[in-house]
Amino acid sequence: MTPEHDTTTTTTKARKARKAGWRTGGTGSRGGLTGAVAAEWTKLWGVRSTWVCLVATAALLIAYTVIAGVSARSAPDSGTALPTAPLDNVATGAVFMGQFAVLALAAMVIATEYATGGIRTTLQWVPIRHRMLLSKSLVLFPVLFVTGLLLTPLALAAAVASLGAAADPVTAGAVVGRTLAVGGYLGAVGVIVIGIGTALRSVAGTVTVGFLVLLVLPMTLQTLSVEFLARTADYLPGPAGMTLMGIAESDAYGTTGAVALLCFWALAANAVGYGVLRTRDA
Repeated sequence: MTPEHDTTTTTTKARKARKAGWRTGGTGSRGGLTGAVAAEWTKLWGVRSTWVCLVATAALLIAYTVIAGVSARSAPDSGTALPTAPLDNVATGAVFMGQFAVLALAAMVIATEYATGGIRTTLQWVPIRHRMLLSKSLVLFPVLFVTGLLLTPLALAAAVASLGAAADPVTAGAVVGRTLAVGGYLGAVGVIVIGIGTALRSVAGTVTVGFLVLLVLPMTLQTLSVEFLARTADYLPGPAGMTLMGIAESDAYGTTGAVALLCFWALAANAVGYGVLRTRDA
């Protein structure tokens, strides 16, 4: 065997070994998408920032319901009518307070890897770009969904306690529906931000753009006198989430439409992120 042939054979075998390792994700039988998800799960819970963000989500959400409840209870004395529906206070707290800790967590899941250079290792183990991106969403969405499921009853209890006798009656069916809606919205926010972070590759940029898209842009458009722009705001992720949770001022498309819109924005953000991921080196 000539040296050239030996070198070629060795190179071919190395390439095949690398491809096999990539297909399995370096984890044997738990490779492919399963291995990628397992790796993302380990990374998510291996840093303290995850716990900090989740605790911050709980603190912000509960704090909002308490402040809103106390304000509403004292409203009769001031002559100002404030919302006394505990479930509405919980959902409003998720939009105006809790979702921003979720935004920070989602930004760190993807953008921090670019800041630290850890994305190179991630892509070496999972070089198939769409698989890597999908695995992050498959881990983050259920975590945030369950977070919403757990926090909503706690925030509701705080809202009822702070409202006292002024609290409107709450039914079991309404609690279940609102709990699922809050969990679904927080999960959708996480997936949308994953796409934004993949495209921008910056924690600060991701948090800024996410904040603008979720809150600032819709509120700005809704204050304009141009009816077309005001109506356009209803179809952005934030207002879609408010419709899903039953606190939107206008119900242009209902719960089903809200779910469809959130899915659309999640897919659109990740499509843009995937396009950048394919065309730019880590």
